[in-house]
Amino acid sequence: MGQQMYLGADAQGGYFTNPRLSKKLRHALEPLCKFRQFVDTKEAFGKHAGQTVIFNKISNISTAGGTLVETNTMPEHQYSAARGTISLSEWGNAVPFTYKLDALSEWPVDDPTQHVLRNDMVQVLDKACGLQYKLTCRKYVCLTTATGTMESRAEGNTFATSNIAKVGPAVYHLEECVDWLRGHNIPPYNGEDYVGIFSVNALRTIARDGAFTEAAKYGDPNRLFAGEVGRIAGVRCVRETNYLANTLGSSSGTNALGEGIIFGANSVIEGIALPEELRQKIPTDYGRSKGLAWYALLGWKKQYKSADSGQDDHAIHITSTK
Repeated sequence: MGQQMYLGADAQGGYFTNPRLSKKLRHALEPLCKFRQFVDTKEAFGKHAGQTVIFNKISNISTAGGTLVETNTMPEHQYSAARGTISLSEWGNAVPFTYKLDALSEWPVDDPTQHVLRNDMVQVLDKACGLQYKLTCRKYVCLTTATGTMESRAEGNTFATSNIAKVGPAVYHLEECVDWLRGHNIPPYNGEDYVGIFSVNALRTIARDGAFTEAAKYGDPNRLFAGEVGRIAGVRCVRETNYLANTLGSSSGTNALGEGIIFGANSVIEGIALPEELRQKIPTDYGRSKGLAWYALLGWKKQYKSADSGQDDHAIHITSTK
């Protein structure tokens, strides 16, 4: 039996990626991602580091400070630290092709293949990240243009329990969500504004609100985030077309209401063992079978929940029972 081809020799196959290419791909993906651009990262590079990434969550101090009595000692209190975990998973997809196709094609096969794989990578990873935002226990349902209700759900639920949305979100509903976040001391994403990611139909009803239209006349024309279309009521509004549903609520067709997420800082954390990269298949069948793939070792987790000491969920899901 002859010697096998092996990974370590460039001339005989292996990965065509390197750290520079990995970074290039990651940066190229970020403008296309709507959810991942807002995550915090916890890097755990390298093999043999385990499948779980641990991150710490710090509570507020146990007892608030106050005035002092000159002859008394300074009061001393504690804060607590809790741990959260991110489970890392393998992610990937591949496109095989033959050497004959690559050799005789008028156009390089690698170029469209990389484009297709990059699009697939964006959709898959951003959707997995977005799920963690939807797992918030706080669900807001728009009932009328001037009323809504906040529901509390158990961990792991992605819809409201009993209320069906009758209208799409408007500026009034954004204000209610922001008031709830501020009232629970959830910090804004960038120190000033919260972020709202909405499906096409959900953002359409916001944009039709007269208050949004008026605010747009005087708003900052510069867009800080990918997909951002405007700012109102302390919320930077981002349009998302990959994951959030357009068909929730009691209306249908062109009047479907859709869903959205409004969140502050420290909402979701990303664990990284290996950032996404393109890989070339080790040629088989004497070089006649080739291919390209994308691959990553990643995971996501919402950082805080209502049960955490001195904390609450850092995101509100605008949704419905159906």
